[in-house]
Order: sequence, then structure tokens, then C-alpha cells
Amino acid sequence: MRAVLVAALALSLGALSGCTSHNNAFNNCGSLGGACCADRTCKGGGSCVGGTCQACGGPGQACCAGQLCDTGDSCNNGICAQCGGAGQPCCAGNSCASGGCCVERICTASGSACPNIGGTCGSGSCGACGAVGQACCNDPNAGGNNRTTCTAGGAACSANSCVDCGNAGQPCCAGRSCTSDGVACGDNNICAVCGGAGQPCCAGASCNASGLACNDGTCATCGAPGEACCNGADCGSGCCDPSDRKCVANGSACEAGTTCASNTCPPPTSGMCGGGQPFPTLDKGCTDSTNCSDGFHQVDCCGTLVAVGFNHAQRDTFNAAEQTWELTCPACGCAAQPTKAEDGKTCAMNVVTVTCDTGMCTTHCP
Repeated sequence: MRAVLVAALALSLGALSGCTSHNNAFNNCGSLGGACCADRTCKGGGSCVGGTCQACGGPGQACCAGQLCDTGDSCNNGICAQCGGAGQPCCAGNSCASGGCCVERICTASGSACPNIGGTCGSGSCGACGAVGQACCNDPNAGGNNRTTCTAGGAACSANSCVDCGNAGQPCCAGRSCTSDGVACGDNNICAVCGGAGQPCCAGASCNASGLACNDGTCATCGAPGEACCNGADCGSGCCDPSDRKCVANGSACEAGTTCASNTCPPPTSGMCGGGQPFPTLDKGCTDSTNCSDGFHQVDCCGTLVAVGFNHAQRDTFNAAEQTWELTCPACGCAAQPTKAEDGKTCAMNVVTVTCDTGMCTTHCP
């Protein structure tokens, strides 16, 4: 699977090469061992970890973009681990080896009791529930509002019955995943053809045509001011703003309050929030929306806030970093602008939501 991801990235980058030769921000980022691009992407199939591009997808390595790992591995808290065996994470499409059951994203061996559900695991079923054609199992720790789940590979809960999942037109499997090539989980939780304009992004947050980039889970035109950055942080003659991964024209303001110049959004300078240092990079990886939390980050001395999504394990890290950051913001007496979410919309703080979009925790306004 990683080889497919690498090939897709290479094809997409090659198609964009005609419009990126002048963009130093694009050409000088993304190599393994080097700095990530402004849109937090890497070239050659790497993964952005702590601002540096690292090899990804293998056992013990960071997950590739879109929470992808090599065949036989599964993304678990941002790290690829062997999957399918008893006590290991479930593989793609909820599957476990040798008739095991996927319970709370961990495989239970065939012949063993299903934790918190009851019954004995066999052929993916926990006795009277969990396999295609059976009722959904009741699990007090399952995600969602009704606490029901399916335990067999390729099965998802729909109207309290376990049905086939993962192919085009079928419900998405656990973690909003699809198992067929060329399809991805859409907004209605149904697997749909992916990669084209207006279609869901494919695995690895990729799109299959030049001039398109994954924006909030959908393939959309990229590179122009106000649009998503193209792969590798390319914005043609503008800047890829690292705060929201949107393109800014040269001479226009970046989210940090500095001005885009020479295709780069400069970091804050002395006298601005952060004292000249950028805000720490947070892990945004997720497998479903229950993995996500959000926080509000101050971006200027006026008190303007942006809603930031991140993996829930980063909550304490964000709170500590934000508290330190806000102490560096001078009071400048101007009015704060409306709170902005990562989907580019503005709204009141109390209506901001965060969801797992193609493996990234992302904030939204209604």
C-alpha cells in the first residue's frame, strides 16, 4: 500500500512541476530528513513528524499520510504496528486473522470471550452478534451514540444489523475506512469513488488529477489565493500559510500576522505573539472522530482566535503551549476578529466542532 501511495504522490508532484519551478517554498522542502513543507506534507512518501520528514509505513515507523501503513500493519496512535493477531490492532476493514473478532479496534482470538460484549468469538462473530447478517453487538465502549458495533472483517453496523462494508456504495467500515481501490469514505459515511474534483479524497489524502488537493476531505482546486495549498505546499506565486494550509498572495497577510513575501509566510517577529517563535506542531492524526479534541489558539495581539484540531493525546501539550504562548502576546487595543475554524469559516466558539477527516483532526464551523 505504501508503494501505491508513493507512486500517487510522485505522479501528482510531477504534474505540478510546470507551475512550481519558481516557488522556492515548494522546491526546498519535503525531503526525508529535511523540514516538512508548509502544508505538513513530505515528498517521496515520507511522514511529517515534529516538523521533520521521516520514513513511514513500516513496523515501528510513523503512519504515512491518511493513517496508511504497509500491508500487514495498522496505524495505532500514529505508529504502524503489526495487525490482525490476538491482542494486536485490527487490520483494514476491521479484519483479524484466523476468524478472530475486532472488538474496540483490538483483535480477539477465535475461541476466546469477546471483551465487554460477551459470547465466544468464532468466524468474526461474538456468538449471536457481530457478523454480516447478524444483529450489531452492544458494547458500552463502542464509538458513536448508540454503543453498537460489528466484530467481523468487512462488516459495519447499519440500522442495528451488520452489513457488508468497504466497497463503493456500501457503508464505510470502522474508522471511516473503505477497502476497495479507488473509493473512500464520503460525508454520508458511504464509500464512494474518490480522487476527482468534488469527490472524497483517496487514501493518503490524495487526489488523482493535477491542480487538485485534499481540502477538508474533498478534492478541490488548489494553488490560488484562498484555496488549499497544492501538494508540497505549492501556491504558484504565493505562500502556503502553515496555520491553515491555505494559499495567500504575495503582499497579503498570513494568519500569524506577518505578510507573505517571496512565496513564504515569515514567522512572527519580536513584539508579536510568540516572541518570534512559531507555535509547536501538534499531532493531528486520527482513525475516527473520537480520537479528536480541539482548542482555541490566539493568533494576534487583538485576541483573535483560531480553532485547532489535534489528537486527544495532545490535549495537555496544547493547553500548556497555549498558556505560554498567550503570555507573549502584547496588548494592542484592537478588536478581535471572529473565531476561524480550519475549514476557513468563522463562527462563535461554542458551535465549533472537530471531526476526523481523511486521518486528520479538523475543526469546522456550521
